Amino acid sequence: MIRGLPVPYCRRLSRLVLPTLFLLPSLLHAQLEAPSTGGAVAVAQELRMLGHDKRVLMIGAHPDDEDTELLTLLVRGLGVEAAYLSLNRGEGGQNLIGPELGEGLGILRTEELLAARRLDGARQYFTRAYDFGFSKNLTDTWAHWPKDSVLKDVVRIVRRFRPQVIVSIFHGTPADGHGQHQAAGWAAQEAFRVAGDPSRFPELATEEHLAAWSPAKLYRNARFDTTGTNLRLDSGALDEVVGQTYHQIAMRGRSLHRSQDMGQLQGMGPSESRLVLWVDRTGAGQGGLFAGVDTVLGPLAGRQGGSGSDGAPFAEALERYVSLVGSVQHPAAPLSNRELADRLRQAGGTLDQVQSACAQSNCLRGELGTALADQRRHLDRALISAAGILVDDLADDDRVVPGSVLNSTLTVRNAGGDTAWVCPAQDAMRADSGAKPVRLLPGEATGWSVSYRPGLNQPLSQPYFLERPRLGDLYSWPAGSEEHLPGVPFERPMQSGVVLLYGRSDSCGAGALAVRETSLRTNDQSRGEVRHPIWLVPRVDVTLDPASLAWPLTPGSPRRFSVTLISNSRDSTSGTVGLEVPPGWTAPEARPFTLDHEQQRVTQVFELRPPAGAAPGVVQIRAVASDRAGHRFDVGQVTVDYAHIHPRVLLQPALARVTLAPIALPKVARIGYIRGAADRVPEALTGAGFPIELLGREALEKGDLSRYTAIVIGPRAYETDTALVRNNARLLAYARAGGLVLIQYQQHIWFNGGFAPFPVTVGGQPLRMTSDSGPGSKNLPAGPPISHDRVTDETAPVRLLDPRSPLFQSPNRISGSDWDGWIQERGLYFARSWSSEWKPALETHDPGEAPLEGGLLVARMGKGTFVYTGLSFFRQLPAGVPGAFRLFANLLALAEPARGGTTP
Repeated sequence: MIRGLPVPYCRRLSRLVLPTLFLLPSLLHAQLEAPSTGGAVAVAQELRMLGHDKRVLMIGAHPDDEDTELLTLLVRGLGVEAAYLSLNRGEGGQNLIGPELGEGLGILRTEELLAARRLDGARQYFTRAYDFGFSKNLTDTWAHWPKDSVLKDVVRIVRRFRPQVIVSIFHGTPADGHGQHQAAGWAAQEAFRVAGDPSRFPELATEEHLAAWSPAKLYRNARFDTTGTNLRLDSGALDEVVGQTYHQIAMRGRSLHRSQDMGQLQGMGPSESRLVLWVDRTGAGQGGLFAGVDTVLGPLAGRQGGSGSDGAPFAEALERYVSLVGSVQHPAAPLSNRELADRLRQAGGTLDQVQSACAQSNCLRGELGTALADQRRHLDRALISAAGILVDDLADDDRVVPGSVLNSTLTVRNAGGDTAWVCPAQDAMRADSGAKPVRLLPGEATGWSVSYRPGLNQPLSQPYFLERPRLGDLYSWPAGSEEHLPGVPFERPMQSGVVLLYGRSDSCGAGALAVRETSLRTNDQSRGEVRHPIWLVPRVDVTLDPASLAWPLTPGSPRRFSVTLISNSRDSTSGTVGLEVPPGWTAPEARPFTLDHEQQRVTQVFELRPPAGAAPGVVQIRAVASDRAGHRFDVGQVTVDYAHIHPRVLLQPALARVTLAPIALPKVARIGYIRGAADRVPEALTGAGFPIELLGREALEKGDLSRYTAIVIGPRAYETDTALVRNNARLLAYARAGGLVLIQYQQHIWFNGGFAPFPVTVGGQPLRMTSDSGPGSKNLPAGPPISHDRVTDETAPVRLLDPRSPLFQSPNRISGSDWDGWIQERGLYFARSWSSEWKPALETHDPGEAPLEGGLLVARMGKGTFVYTGLSFFRQLPAGVPGAFRLFANLLALAEPARGGTTP
């Protein structure tokens, strides 16, 4: 057992090579659970996939764009090899369940897709596109994503997966709304058109051995727009093996998109999946999804892409294989597990003959080779499940330091009713080793102890697409390798145990394959068994807090930086830790540290002060630890770990991005803050010197709110904080008594739930430009209703409705430069209409669109003030955007006693 593929498995790869490499990651996603054969359900699901070749590729823009119901029906109901290709990983979205944004959110949403795929059985792929945020048109989208690069990545997956049918989620027109949706619709149609043209992206053939491939049919998904529907599939039918309808199973999968607030009810009534046939190269018309497509395996032998072979050498063997699997799918009489396993072994032997002949005919990289690799995968799973073979691979640690030793034990138990022969795939087992399988009687188990030592220069664990810096809004993928292929969700685990199952006792050379991700098993007294993946980690993990800081240029204003060191080694590490500062700054003296055992942590706090006369701008501060051997450590690993996903880590440099800016703070003594979704605003405000105190359930229910000069509510907090919802009346009373309540953007629950102090609405018919710019004249229909108004252009001009208002004068004079450097967007969930109590403060809009004044509303409320803002402070403040801090300070200054809650 070695990092990557063990040698006996590589011997099989000599026949299967690229197809198997492309499919292997899907074998490993769910293996952080206790060993299981999957039982009768798993066997039935795998048997559905045998004996035919049906392939559908669905293309969308984001995680959660996919039609989960259609995927479930295709795989679990119709035995189709289905996959979902998402252009991006959803990094520009929001996070309802945790702090991850950006790349961390992309990892979380990728894993949520994989969790859904475990239920519906489809596979998952991506392009290099990074989700830069909402865009309203294709022009904006292509400004971020080079069109030809996205198309190449889609064509790559089409040529590798070789679908007969492509399903586009989107039209590729403005009807799709989001510009990235439009890009996905365009890419699906264009890839369908050009993937079969060898003159397009010829490097895919020369560098990645991907021959041109022309799908037979192109459909549009009609889940939302039913216009032109000409194919309806019954997804409300019962999966008799699982005991739920395909719709119910799909809604379970849909609900795994938890970070995106996608929970669904599992209705058991009728349901259907709808499609619109766009292009049909078969000429068969609308007779069905695969009408006109030959999905029978046998004829593939005559169509395979070998060097001129007509398929005759293995056509007969392929027919025998199809007959054998047919006998287990529809047996004349019920089969016992032993009989089923015997027939599957016979089918496997015949499939070996087909693959060997195919290899000699040089067809493994063609259509037949792809189909055979899939057949082998499903056949192996069915056989191992039917034979009752349990496999586990347990390590003695989950965090491995380069150069250290990881010990693990690969265990196999025969829980079936027949004798089995098993063989471990280990590094020492060469093709000529003469190793023999181990005989296991029913109920017996065997095991092998393995030691693994990663090299000192082996890269630390993190997703392959983060190994290199992005090129704009495209990931820079490393070249495809044994560890991963471009477009797969993640690289393979650092270590896996591999077992080959045989029906006889001759030498280890071929057999059904079982792959088990190596893990550390622990017992949590409240949860029971918990599994941890194995990661390659630095000897010393280094984190720097804060990682982003807006630093007001006020004389004599030092800031503290905390450096935390965590030992990942079982032995002692000693050295020094310090800060690297910009030229002209005075670095504090480095301090000694000693870490005696694994997971021990120490924290050192350093105080810094800018040099006299420091100019506004951005500087970097880095934390560095050095051991006595001279090794340097300056990165930490962040874990993305939730109960519904496979845990992942990403590397984070111990680096602080510091923005020096002229920010004047308001004269407020105490600011209460109610945290929202993925909300890092309180830390950003605290770092800049604002007196922030977090308010929890106890404070909201029973605390003396009058202690606070102002109370700030975080983004989407009304969705995440039930105590806030229950105690909204206390906040309103606080404002009436003279307090300031500042609410950052909320979704419909706040607008429609009666939480606002005065009437205010969101969303409706799109606004369009008119010659009359008065407030009433803008509310004219310009298309279907929209959820909310937003400004996606982060450089969009902003007009202050009353520049002389105290809101824009004190303590910071707001000018045009304060709108420079904003990231991703100006704002979202702008109010659409409001009562006379609300006073709008500014106007902004995307190019060519109607003016929007609902991004910042201020209202007098009794003796106090109430503010609603859709401006995306939740993105700007953690990013250290100076103008956002200056405006936020002015909003909080509305609470100053001398201001008396003055409205703009």
